[in-house]
Amino acid sequence: MIQGLMLDGRFWFQMPAELASDPELPWHVLVPDNRGVGRSDMPTRPWTMGDMADDVAAVLDAAGVRKAVLAGISMGGMIAQHVALRHPERVAGLVLMATTPGLPHGKLPGLRTLGDLFGSSLLRRGEIEPFARLILPDSELRNARSLLSGWFDLMREQPPTRRTFLGQFGAIGTHSTGGRLGRISVPAQIVTGDEDRLVPARNSEILAAKIRRARLEVLPGVAHGIPVLDGQVVRRNAALLRPS
Repeated sequence: MIQGLMLDGRFWFQMPAELASDPELPWHVLVPDNRGVGRSDMPTRPWTMGDMADDVAAVLDAAGVRKAVLAGISMGGMIAQHVALRHPERVAGLVLMATTPGLPHGKLPGLRTLGDLFGSSLLRRGEIEPFARLILPDSELRNARSLLSGWFDLMREQPPTRRTFLGQFGAIGTHSTGGRLGRISVPAQIVTGDEDRLVPARNSEILAAKIRRARLEVLPGVAHGIPVLDGQVVRRNAALLRPS
């Protein structure tokens, strides 16, 4: 399970434990921290999305896992695409949530706004509303504090740094898979919300059209923070990728 920009594995909250204990999904669940966040090191040089994909392959090696279903959200979904392209023998399936093939095929109108938020002091001061407007649908903004309080508690424990933001945002700038997605041969579940302002649903439609064995799920009334409102999204889609 691969998280998005500036978020470490803790931001999946209870989902990994629930998946690992599900008798219908007899899988081991790995939750790596991306470069620069959580328990992972901060590199001294800039890095690419390909480097982050190689990190995931290295985690699989260390865990003794030959092949895995990769679930990634936002930047995590970008990383998962690169793993499937660079290490196809390691990937059994994909769950790609709220993500994009990158430019020039995809459209990312809100990404820089999110980056500006991470680079500001708003998150450290606990100002939820600007962040909520980027990841929640309008119908849930009144519930933002209760929905996102856990996120902000974790951010206060380990505040985002400008150095991490620049490193991960720079890696996103190297992401462009649109012309190569036809090489991905494993089944892929593509999930998006129809109110996603950061990575609009059109990006997922492009992924679904270009990945040969893809299935698209558009969630009504859901924005970029899919797991915030749909705690079963990974389980539901991973279950569809189980070998029959």
